[in-house]
Amino acid sequence: MQQTHEIPPQQELPRPRRPRRFRFTWRFQLSLLAASILIVSIVFTFAYFTQPHFTSPESEEIVAPKKTATVSPQGAQTVSPQNTETMASEDSIVKQILIDENTNGWDTTYHGILINWRRDDPSKVNCSDDMCDVRGHSTRHDVLNDLRDLENLYWYRARHPSDSSLNGYIARILPTVQREWGATTQSKGWLYFTILRMGMYSDDPGYWNNTLQNWAQAQYNATDPVLGVHHGLTNTVAGHGNIPLQDGYRVDGDLELGLALTDAGVRFHRPDWVSVGKREVQSVINSSFNPKYHLFARVYVLSDPRFGSNHVYDPQARMGENGQEIEELLRTGLYTKTDSYVQLAKEMLDALVNSPLHDRVHGGFYYRLLLGDFQGLHEGYIDQSMKETRQFHMLPAVHLANKVFNNRWSDIAAELHKLATANDGLFLPAPVPGFTYRLKPDGALYPCPTCVGPQKNENWVTSEADNIAMEGLQAIVEDKSMP
Repeated sequence: MQQTHEIPPQQELPRPRRPRRFRFTWRFQLSLLAASILIVSIVFTFAYFTQPHFTSPESEEIVAPKKTATVSPQGAQTVSPQNTETMASEDSIVKQILIDENTNGWDTTYHGILINWRRDDPSKVNCSDDMCDVRGHSTRHDVLNDLRDLENLYWYRARHPSDSSLNGYIARILPTVQREWGATTQSKGWLYFTILRMGMYSDDPGYWNNTLQNWAQAQYNATDPVLGVHHGLTNTVAGHGNIPLQDGYRVDGDLELGLALTDAGVRFHRPDWVSVGKREVQSVINSSFNPKYHLFARVYVLSDPRFGSNHVYDPQARMGENGQEIEELLRTGLYTKTDSYVQLAKEMLDALVNSPLHDRVHGGFYYRLLLGDFQGLHEGYIDQSMKETRQFHMLPAVHLANKVFNNRWSDIAAELHKLATANDGLFLPAPVPGFTYRLKPDGALYPCPTCVGPQKNENWVTSEADNIAMEGLQAIVEDKSMP
Protein backbone atom coordinates (compact mmCIF):
# COMPACT_ATOMS: atom_id res chain seq x y z
CA MET A 1 0.00 0.00 0.00
CA GLN A 2 1.32 3.42 -0.87
CA GLN A 3 2.33 5.34 2.22
CA THR A 4 1.43 8.93 2.92
CA HIS A 5 4.43 10.99 3.93
CA GLU A 6 3.91 13.89 6.24
CA ILE A 7 6.32 16.48 7.47
CA PRO A 8 6.86 15.82 11.15
CA PRO A 9 5.23 18.44 13.32
CA GLN A 10 8.56 19.66 14.59
CA GLN A 11 9.72 20.23 11.00
CA GLU A 12 6.59 21.90 9.70
CA LEU A 13 7.42 25.20 8.10
CA PRO A 14 5.64 28.26 9.42
CA ARG A 15 2.82 29.40 7.15
CA PRO A 16 2.75 32.99 6.05
CA ARG A 17 -0.11 35.01 7.45
CA ARG A 18 -2.77 35.81 4.83
CA PRO A 19 -3.93 39.34 4.44
CA ARG A 20 -7.37 40.04 6.05
CA ARG A 21 -8.97 40.71 2.65
CA PHE A 22 -7.87 37.32 1.34
CA ARG A 23 -9.33 35.51 4.37
CA PHE A 24 -12.67 37.25 3.85
CA THR A 25 -12.79 36.26 0.15
CA TRP A 26 -12.02 32.63 0.99
CA ARG A 27 -14.80 32.41 3.57
CA PHE A 28 -17.26 34.06 1.17
CA GLN A 29 -16.48 31.60 -1.61
CA LEU A 30 -16.92 28.63 0.76
CA SER A 31 -20.32 29.94 1.87
CA LEU A 32 -21.38 30.47 -1.72
CA LEU A 33 -20.41 26.87 -2.61
CA ALA A 34 -22.42 25.46 0.28
CA ALA A 35 -25.47 27.51 -0.69
CA SER A 36 -25.20 26.30 -4.32
CA ILE A 37 -25.11 22.66 -3.22
CA LEU A 38 -28.19 23.21 -1.05
CA ILE A 39 -30.14 24.82 -3.92
CA VAL A 40 -29.27 22.01 -6.38
CA SER A 41 -30.38 19.40 -3.83
CA ILE A 42 -33.73 21.13 -3.34
CA VAL A 43 -34.35 21.39 -7.10
CA PHE A 44 -33.45 17.73 -7.69
CA THR A 45 -35.73 16.55 -4.88
CA PHE A 46 -38.63 18.64 -6.21
CA ALA A 47 -38.17 17.37 -9.78
CA TYR A 48 -38.03 13.75 -8.68
CA PHE A 49 -41.17 13.79 -6.56
CA THR A 50 -43.29 15.84 -8.98
CA GLN A 51 -42.97 13.67 -12.11
CA PRO A 52 -46.32 12.55 -13.56
CA HIS A 53 -47.57 9.10 -12.57
CA PHE A 54 -49.89 6.63 -14.25
CA THR A 55 -51.76 3.73 -12.76
CA SER A 56 -52.17 0.29 -14.31
CA PRO A 57 -55.28 -1.87 -13.90
CA GLU A 58 -53.51 -3.71 -11.07
CA SER A 59 -53.01 -0.30 -9.35
CA GLU A 60 -49.26 -0.66 -9.75
CA GLU A 61 -47.85 2.83 -9.90
CA ILE A 62 -45.48 3.44 -12.81
CA VAL A 63 -43.47 6.60 -13.15
CA ALA A 64 -43.66 7.93 -16.69
CA PRO A 65 -40.10 8.63 -17.84
CA LYS A 66 -39.18 12.15 -18.77
CA LYS A 67 -39.04 13.01 -22.43
CA THR A 68 -35.85 11.70 -23.96
CA ALA A 69 -33.12 14.07 -25.03
CA THR A 70 -32.36 14.73 -28.67
CA VAL A 71 -30.54 11.77 -30.19
CA SER A 72 -27.55 12.71 -32.29
CA PRO A 73 -27.31 11.23 -35.79
CA GLN A 74 -24.18 9.35 -34.77
CA GLY A 75 -25.96 7.63 -31.88
CA ALA A 76 -29.14 6.96 -33.81
CA GLN A 77 -27.31 5.15 -36.59
CA THR A 78 -26.54 2.36 -34.12
CA VAL A 79 -29.98 0.84 -33.99
CA SER A 80 -29.10 -2.75 -33.10
CA PRO A 81 -30.65 -4.40 -30.02
CA GLN A 82 -27.22 -4.41 -28.38
CA ASN A 83 -27.36 -0.62 -27.96
CA THR A 84 -28.86 -0.60 -24.45
CA GLU A 85 -29.06 3.20 -24.28
CA THR A 86 -31.13 3.27 -27.48
CA MET A 87 -33.37 0.48 -26.16
CA ALA A 88 -34.09 2.33 -22.91
CA SER A 89 -35.11 5.47 -24.77
CA GLU A 90 -37.41 3.65 -27.17
CA ASP A 91 -38.91 1.35 -24.57
CA SER A 92 -39.66 4.22 -22.21
CA ILE A 93 -41.62 5.95 -24.97
CA VAL A 94 -43.47 2.75 -25.93
CA LYS A 95 -44.51 2.06 -22.34
CA GLN A 96 -45.63 5.64 -21.75
CA ILE A 97 -47.84 5.42 -24.84
CA LEU A 98 -49.25 1.99 -23.97
CA ILE A 99 -50.27 3.25 -20.53
CA ASP A 100 -51.78 6.45 -21.93
CA GLU A 101 -53.59 4.61 -24.73
CA ASN A 102 -55.20 2.24 -22.25
CA THR A 103 -56.12 4.96 -19.73
CA ASN A 104 -56.79 8.27 -21.46
CA GLY A 105 -57.48 6.36 -24.68
CA TRP A 106 -59.92 3.84 -23.23
CA ASP A 107 -63.43 4.00 -24.71
CA THR A 108 -65.98 2.90 -22.11
CA THR A 109 -68.77 2.97 -24.69
CA TYR A 110 -67.24 0.49 -27.15
CA HIS A 111 -64.88 -1.20 -24.70
CA GLY A 112 -61.91 -0.47 -26.93
CA ILE A 113 -59.57 2.34 -27.90
CA LEU A 114 -60.71 5.85 -28.79
CA ILE A 115 -59.86 7.40 -32.16
CA ASN A 116 -58.18 10.37 -30.48
CA TRP A 117 -58.29 12.47 -27.31
CA ARG A 118 -57.30 16.10 -26.78
CA ARG A 119 -54.16 16.67 -24.72
CA ASP A 120 -55.31 20.06 -23.41
CA ASP A 121 -58.77 18.73 -22.46
CA PRO A 122 -59.01 14.89 -22.32
CA SER A 123 -62.77 15.11 -21.80
CA LYS A 124 -62.98 15.84 -25.54
CA VAL A 125 -62.47 12.69 -27.62
CA ASN A 126 -62.92 11.42 -31.19
CA CYS A 127 -62.32 14.95 -32.46
CA SER A 128 -62.49 16.19 -36.03
CA ASP A 129 -61.96 19.71 -37.33
CA ASP A 130 -65.38 20.89 -36.18
CA MET A 131 -66.60 18.64 -33.34
CA CYS A 132 -65.63 16.27 -30.55
CA ASP A 133 -67.43 13.57 -28.64
CA VAL A 134 -67.71 13.86 -24.87
CA ARG A 135 -65.73 11.21 -23.00
CA GLY A 136 -68.03 8.34 -22.05
CA HIS A 137 -70.44 9.11 -24.89
CA SER A 138 -68.64 8.05 -28.07
CA THR A 139 -70.60 8.22 -31.31
CA ARG A 140 -68.01 6.47 -33.51
CA HIS A 141 -65.30 3.85 -33.19
CA ASP A 142 -62.50 2.39 -35.34
CA VAL A 143 -61.93 -1.28 -34.57
CA LEU A 144 -58.51 -1.22 -36.28
CA ASN A 145 -57.16 0.66 -33.26
CA ASP A 146 -58.21 -2.14 -30.90
CA LEU A 147 -56.27 -4.72 -32.94
CA ARG A 148 -53.08 -2.69 -33.09
CA ASP A 149 -53.27 -1.80 -29.40
CA LEU A 150 -53.38 -5.48 -28.43
CA GLU A 151 -50.60 -6.26 -30.91
CA ASN A 152 -48.31 -3.69 -29.28
CA LEU A 153 -49.24 -4.84 -25.78
CA TYR A 154 -48.41 -8.44 -26.68
CA TRP A 155 -45.19 -7.39 -28.38
CA TYR A 156 -43.98 -5.31 -25.44
CA ARG A 157 -44.80 -8.08 -22.94
CA ALA A 158 -42.95 -10.65 -25.05
CA ARG A 159 -39.84 -8.49 -24.92
CA HIS A 160 -40.26 -7.88 -21.17
CA PRO A 161 -41.55 -11.18 -19.75
CA SER A 162 -40.84 -10.13 -16.16
CA ASP A 163 -43.00 -7.00 -16.48
CA SER A 164 -46.61 -7.86 -15.61
CA SER A 165 -47.84 -4.27 -15.29
CA LEU A 166 -49.67 -4.30 -18.63
CA ASN A 167 -51.41 -7.67 -18.20
CA GLY A 168 -54.62 -6.06 -16.98
CA TYR A 169 -54.88 -4.01 -20.17
CA ILE A 170 -54.38 -7.18 -22.25
CA ALA A 171 -57.08 -9.08 -20.35
CA ARG A 172 -59.51 -6.18 -20.67
CA ILE A 173 -59.23 -5.65 -24.44
CA LEU A 174 -58.70 -9.26 -25.56
CA PRO A 175 -62.42 -10.20 -25.66
CA THR A 176 -63.16 -7.09 -27.73
CA VAL A 177 -60.42 -7.89 -30.26
CA GLN A 178 -61.41 -11.54 -30.52
CA ARG A 179 -65.02 -10.54 -31.16
CA GLU A 180 -64.02 -7.97 -33.79
CA TRP A 181 -61.18 -9.84 -35.52
CA GLY A 182 -61.30 -13.54 -34.67
CA ALA A 183 -63.21 -14.41 -37.85
CA THR A 184 -62.23 -11.44 -40.03
CA THR A 185 -62.24 -11.57 -43.82
CA GLN A 186 -61.63 -7.83 -44.30
CA SER A 187 -59.57 -7.24 -47.45
CA LYS A 188 -56.68 -5.28 -46.00
CA GLY A 189 -53.32 -6.88 -46.63
CA TRP A 190 -51.55 -5.27 -43.66
CA LEU A 191 -53.98 -7.08 -41.33
CA TYR A 192 -52.24 -10.34 -42.18
CA PHE A 193 -48.85 -9.07 -41.00
CA THR A 194 -50.37 -7.60 -37.83
CA ILE A 195 -52.19 -10.81 -36.91
CA LEU A 196 -49.06 -12.78 -37.77
CA ARG A 197 -47.26 -10.87 -35.03
CA MET A 198 -50.19 -11.52 -32.66
CA GLY A 199 -49.69 -15.24 -33.20
CA MET A 200 -45.99 -14.93 -32.43
CA TYR A 201 -46.39 -13.09 -29.12
CA SER A 202 -49.80 -13.97 -27.67
CA ASP A 203 -50.65 -16.74 -25.21
CA ASP A 204 -52.67 -18.54 -27.88
CA PRO A 205 -50.76 -18.72 -31.18
CA GLY A 206 -53.05 -21.43 -32.48
CA TYR A 207 -56.06 -19.12 -32.28
CA TRP A 208 -54.39 -16.38 -34.35
CA ASN A 209 -52.82 -18.81 -36.82
CA ASN A 210 -56.29 -20.22 -37.44
CA THR A 211 -57.56 -16.67 -37.97
CA LEU A 212 -54.76 -16.09 -40.49
CA GLN A 213 -55.52 -19.21 -42.50
CA ASN A 214 -59.24 -18.49 -42.65
CA TRP A 215 -58.48 -14.92 -43.70
CA ALA A 216 -56.07 -16.05 -46.42
CA GLN A 217 -58.58 -18.53 -47.83
CA ALA A 218 -61.19 -15.77 -48.01
CA GLN A 219 -58.78 -13.49 -49.89
CA TYR A 220 -57.87 -16.30 -52.26
CA ASN A 221 -61.57 -16.86 -53.00
CA ALA A 222 -62.18 -13.13 -53.52
CA THR A 223 -59.41 -12.67 -56.11
CA ASP A 224 -60.72 -12.13 -59.65
CA PRO A 225 -59.48 -15.18 -61.61
CA VAL A 226 -59.41 -13.17 -64.85
CA LEU A 227 -57.73 -9.94 -63.74
CA GLY A 228 -55.80 -11.46 -60.85
CA VAL A 229 -56.64 -8.65 -58.39
CA HIS A 230 -59.21 -7.65 -55.76
CA HIS A 231 -61.46 -4.90 -57.10
CA GLY A 232 -64.88 -3.27 -56.90
CA LEU A 233 -66.46 -0.04 -55.68
CA THR A 234 -63.51 2.01 -54.45
CA ASN A 235 -63.47 5.01 -52.14
CA THR A 236 -60.72 7.40 -53.16
CA VAL A 237 -60.33 8.94 -49.67
CA ALA A 238 -61.68 8.23 -46.21
CA GLY A 239 -64.02 11.02 -45.15
CA HIS A 240 -64.52 14.44 -46.73
CA GLY A 241 -63.89 14.72 -50.47
CA ASN A 242 -64.43 11.06 -51.27
CA ILE A 243 -65.15 10.31 -54.95
CA PRO A 244 -66.27 6.66 -55.19
CA LEU A 245 -65.14 4.83 -58.31
CA GLN A 246 -67.46 2.30 -59.88
CA ASP A 247 -64.71 -0.31 -60.22
CA GLY A 248 -61.11 -0.01 -59.14
CA TYR A 249 -58.73 -0.68 -56.28
CA ARG A 250 -56.39 0.96 -53.81
CA VAL A 251 -52.88 0.19 -54.98
CA ASP A 252 -51.38 -0.33 -51.53
CA GLY A 253 -54.29 -2.56 -50.57
CA ASP A 254 -53.97 -4.92 -53.54
CA LEU A 255 -50.17 -5.01 -53.40
CA GLU A 256 -50.31 -5.97 -49.72
CA LEU A 257 -53.05 -8.55 -50.32
CA GLY A 258 -50.88 -10.23 -52.92
CA LEU A 259 -47.85 -10.17 -50.64
CA ALA A 260 -49.89 -11.56 -47.74
CA LEU A 261 -51.21 -14.45 -49.86
CA THR A 262 -47.68 -15.20 -51.04
CA ASP A 263 -46.36 -15.27 -47.47
CA ALA A 264 -49.31 -17.31 -46.19
CA GLY A 265 -48.97 -19.81 -49.00
CA VAL A 266 -45.34 -20.52 -48.13
CA ARG A 267 -45.94 -20.42 -44.37
CA PHE A 268 -48.97 -22.74 -44.41
CA HIS A 269 -47.90 -24.90 -47.37
CA ARG A 270 -50.53 -23.72 -49.86
CA PRO A 271 -48.90 -23.35 -53.30
CA ASP A 272 -52.23 -22.24 -54.77
CA TRP A 273 -52.17 -19.19 -52.48
CA VAL A 274 -48.59 -18.48 -53.53
CA SER A 275 -49.49 -18.57 -57.21
CA VAL A 276 -52.47 -16.22 -56.85
CA GLY A 277 -50.57 -13.89 -54.53
CA LYS A 278 -47.58 -13.52 -56.81
CA ARG A 279 -49.83 -12.89 -59.79
CA GLU A 280 -51.62 -10.10 -57.90
CA VAL A 281 -48.34 -8.47 -56.86
CA GLN A 282 -47.09 -8.50 -60.43
CA SER A 283 -50.39 -7.11 -61.77
CA VAL A 284 -50.18 -4.16 -59.38
CA ILE A 285 -46.54 -3.51 -60.26
CA ASN A 286 -47.35 -3.55 -63.97
CA SER A 287 -50.29 -1.17 -63.63
CA SER A 288 -49.31 1.24 -60.85
CA PHE A 289 -45.55 1.36 -60.24
CA ASN A 290 -44.05 4.54 -61.69
CA PRO A 291 -40.65 3.77 -63.29
CA LYS A 292 -39.68 7.46 -63.37
CA TYR A 293 -40.15 8.10 -59.64
CA HIS A 294 -39.73 4.45 -58.55
CA LEU A 295 -42.80 4.66 -56.31
CA PHE A 296 -46.37 3.36 -56.37
CA ALA A 297 -49.40 5.49 -57.21
CA ARG A 298 -52.45 5.41 -54.95
CA VAL A 299 -55.66 4.43 -56.82
CA TYR A 300 -56.21 2.51 -60.05
CA VAL A 301 -59.53 2.70 -61.93
CA LEU A 302 -60.71 -0.32 -63.90
CA SER A 303 -63.99 1.16 -65.08
CA ASP A 304 -65.93 4.31 -64.29
CA PRO A 305 -68.29 6.33 -66.54
CA ARG A 306 -66.71 9.62 -65.41
CA PHE A 307 -63.02 8.72 -65.30
CA GLY A 308 -62.56 6.05 -67.95
CA SER A 309 -60.93 2.65 -67.73
CA ASN A 310 -57.65 0.93 -66.96
CA HIS A 311 -55.40 3.73 -65.80
CA VAL A 312 -54.04 5.33 -62.64
CA TYR A 313 -56.73 7.59 -61.24
CA ASP A 314 -54.84 8.98 -58.24
CA PRO A 315 -51.08 9.42 -58.82
CA GLN A 316 -50.27 10.49 -55.26
CA ALA A 317 -47.33 8.80 -53.57
CA ARG A 318 -48.05 9.23 -49.86
CA MET A 319 -45.36 8.47 -47.33
CA GLY A 320 -47.47 6.36 -45.00
CA GLU A 321 -48.55 4.03 -47.78
CA ASN A 322 -45.15 3.75 -49.44
CA GLY A 323 -43.47 2.99 -46.12
CA GLN A 324 -45.87 0.14 -45.46
CA GLU A 325 -45.42 -1.18 -49.00
CA ILE A 326 -41.63 -1.25 -48.56
CA GLU A 327 -41.81 -3.08 -45.23
CA GLU A 328 -44.12 -5.77 -46.55
CA LEU A 329 -42.14 -6.23 -49.76
CA LEU A 330 -39.09 -6.86 -47.58
CA ARG A 331 -40.80 -9.15 -45.09
CA THR A 332 -42.45 -11.26 -47.78
CA GLY A 333 -39.41 -11.26 -50.01
CA LEU A 334 -37.11 -12.45 -47.25
CA TYR A 335 -39.45 -15.09 -45.85
CA THR A 336 -40.44 -16.54 -49.23
CA LYS A 337 -36.98 -16.02 -50.76
CA THR A 338 -38.42 -13.86 -53.55
CA ASP A 339 -35.47 -11.60 -54.31
CA SER A 340 -37.37 -9.44 -56.79
CA TYR A 341 -39.50 -8.09 -53.90
CA VAL A 342 -36.41 -7.27 -51.86
CA GLN A 343 -34.81 -5.50 -54.81
CA LEU A 344 -37.98 -3.49 -55.47
CA ALA A 345 -38.00 -2.33 -51.85
CA LYS A 346 -34.36 -1.27 -52.26
CA GLU A 347 -35.26 0.67 -55.41
CA MET A 348 -38.06 2.49 -53.59
CA LEU A 349 -35.89 3.36 -50.59
CA ASP A 350 -33.15 4.78 -52.80
CA ALA A 351 -35.75 6.84 -54.64
CA LEU A 352 -37.32 8.24 -51.45
CA VAL A 353 -34.02 9.24 -49.89
CA ASN A 354 -33.01 11.15 -53.02
CA SER A 355 -36.45 12.58 -53.85
CA PRO A 356 -37.77 16.06 -52.99
CA LEU A 357 -40.13 14.30 -50.55
CA HIS A 358 -37.14 14.04 -48.25
CA ASP A 359 -37.03 16.98 -45.82
CA ARG A 360 -33.34 17.75 -45.56
CA VAL A 361 -33.89 20.54 -43.04
CA HIS A 362 -35.94 18.88 -40.30
CA GLY A 363 -35.52 15.23 -41.29
CA GLY A 364 -38.06 12.65 -42.40
CA PHE A 365 -40.49 13.15 -45.26
CA TYR A 366 -43.17 15.54 -46.43
CA TYR A 367 -46.73 14.39 -46.96
CA ARG A 368 -46.97 13.47 -50.65
CA LEU A 369 -45.49 13.65 -54.15
CA LEU A 370 -47.57 13.69 -57.33
CA LEU A 371 -46.39 11.16 -59.90
CA GLY A 372 -48.68 12.77 -62.49
CA ASP A 373 -51.11 15.67 -62.93
CA PHE A 374 -53.97 15.50 -60.43
CA GLN A 375 -56.81 17.81 -59.37
CA GLY A 376 -55.27 20.92 -60.89
CA LEU A 377 -51.75 20.21 -59.62
CA HIS A 378 -48.90 19.18 -61.88
CA GLU A 379 -46.63 16.17 -61.86
CA GLY A 380 -43.76 16.57 -59.42
CA TYR A 381 -45.72 18.70 -56.96
CA ILE A 382 -44.55 18.24 -53.35
CA ASP A 383 -47.04 18.88 -50.57
CA GLN A 384 -44.88 20.40 -47.82
CA SER A 385 -47.80 21.62 -45.71
CA MET A 386 -47.45 18.87 -43.14
CA LYS A 387 -45.80 15.66 -42.04
CA GLU A 388 -48.00 12.64 -41.57
CA THR A 389 -47.04 10.49 -38.59
CA ARG A 390 -47.89 7.41 -40.67
CA GLN A 391 -44.45 7.91 -42.21
CA PHE A 392 -43.24 5.89 -39.21
CA HIS A 393 -44.12 2.82 -41.26
CA MET A 394 -40.66 3.63 -42.60
CA LEU A 395 -39.04 2.88 -39.21
CA PRO A 396 -39.36 -0.92 -39.39
CA ALA A 397 -38.88 -0.86 -43.16
CA VAL A 398 -35.55 0.97 -43.00
CA HIS A 399 -34.44 -1.01 -39.96
CA LEU A 400 -35.02 -4.30 -41.77
CA ALA A 401 -33.51 -3.00 -45.00
CA ASN A 402 -30.34 -1.90 -43.21
CA LYS A 403 -29.92 -5.45 -41.89
CA VAL A 404 -30.14 -6.81 -45.42
CA PHE A 405 -28.11 -4.14 -47.22
CA ASN A 406 -25.35 -3.45 -44.70
CA ASN A 407 -26.66 -0.15 -43.27
CA ARG A 408 -27.11 1.40 -46.70
CA TRP A 409 -29.68 3.86 -45.27
CA SER A 410 -28.18 4.52 -41.83
CA ASP A 411 -28.61 8.28 -42.25
CA ILE A 412 -32.34 8.07 -42.92
CA ALA A 413 -32.70 5.59 -40.05
CA ALA A 414 -31.10 8.20 -37.79
CA GLU A 415 -33.46 10.92 -39.03
CA LEU A 416 -36.58 8.82 -38.47
CA HIS A 417 -35.36 7.67 -35.08
CA LYS A 418 -34.80 11.26 -34.02
CA LEU A 419 -38.27 12.28 -35.23
CA ALA A 420 -39.77 9.50 -33.12
CA THR A 421 -37.80 10.12 -29.93
CA ALA A 422 -36.28 13.61 -29.77
CA ASN A 423 -37.56 16.73 -28.06
CA ASP A 424 -37.87 18.56 -31.36
CA GLY A 425 -39.36 15.59 -33.26
CA LEU A 426 -42.94 14.37 -33.67
CA PHE A 427 -43.36 12.78 -30.22
CA LEU A 428 -45.67 14.72 -27.88
CA PRO A 429 -44.48 14.36 -24.26
CA ALA A 430 -46.22 13.62 -20.94
CA PRO A 431 -48.54 14.19 -19.19
CA VAL A 432 -50.52 12.99 -22.25
CA PRO A 433 -47.76 11.36 -24.30
CA GLY A 434 -48.07 10.06 -27.84
CA PHE A 435 -48.33 10.98 -31.49
CA THR A 436 -50.92 12.90 -33.46
CA TYR A 437 -52.00 12.28 -37.04
CA ARG A 438 -50.09 15.22 -38.54
CA LEU A 439 -47.83 18.11 -37.61
CA LYS A 440 -46.19 21.02 -39.38
CA PRO A 441 -42.84 20.11 -40.97
CA ASP A 442 -40.95 21.75 -38.09
CA GLY A 443 -42.89 19.73 -35.50
CA ALA A 444 -45.39 22.43 -34.54
CA LEU A 445 -49.01 21.43 -33.91
CA TYR A 446 -51.12 21.53 -37.04
CA PRO A 447 -53.49 24.53 -37.07
CA CYS A 448 -57.24 23.97 -36.84
CA PRO A 449 -59.19 27.27 -36.92
CA THR A 450 -62.56 25.50 -36.60
CA CYS A 451 -61.58 23.12 -33.79
CA VAL A 452 -63.64 23.02 -30.60
CA GLY A 453 -61.87 24.57 -27.61
CA PRO A 454 -59.57 27.49 -26.84
CA GLN A 455 -56.56 26.02 -28.68
CA LYS A 456 -57.08 26.24 -32.42
CA ASN A 457 -54.82 23.34 -33.32
CA GLU A 458 -54.88 19.56 -33.50
CA ASN A 459 -53.50 19.07 -30.02
CA TRP A 460 -54.72 15.51 -29.69
CA VAL A 461 -53.19 12.06 -29.48
CA THR A 462 -54.31 9.74 -32.29
CA SER A 463 -54.37 6.01 -31.60
CA GLU A 464 -53.53 5.06 -35.21
CA ALA A 465 -50.41 7.24 -35.11
CA ASP A 466 -49.52 5.91 -31.65
CA ASN A 467 -49.67 2.31 -32.77
CA ILE A 468 -47.77 2.81 -36.02
CA ALA A 469 -44.98 4.62 -34.15
CA MET A 470 -44.85 1.91 -31.47
CA GLU A 471 -44.60 -0.80 -34.13
CA GLY A 472 -41.59 1.01 -35.57
CA LEU A 473 -39.89 1.59 -32.23
CA GLN A 474 -40.44 -1.99 -31.10
CA ALA A 475 -39.08 -3.32 -34.40
CA ILE A 476 -35.83 -1.46 -33.75
CA VAL A 477 -35.27 -3.17 -30.39
CA GLU A 478 -36.72 -6.54 -31.38
CA ASP A 479 -34.62 -9.37 -29.99
CA LYS A 480 -35.58 -11.83 -32.69
CA SER A 481 -35.47 -11.12 -36.41
CA MET A 482 -38.69 -10.37 -38.31
CA PRO A 483 -40.05 -12.01 -40.31
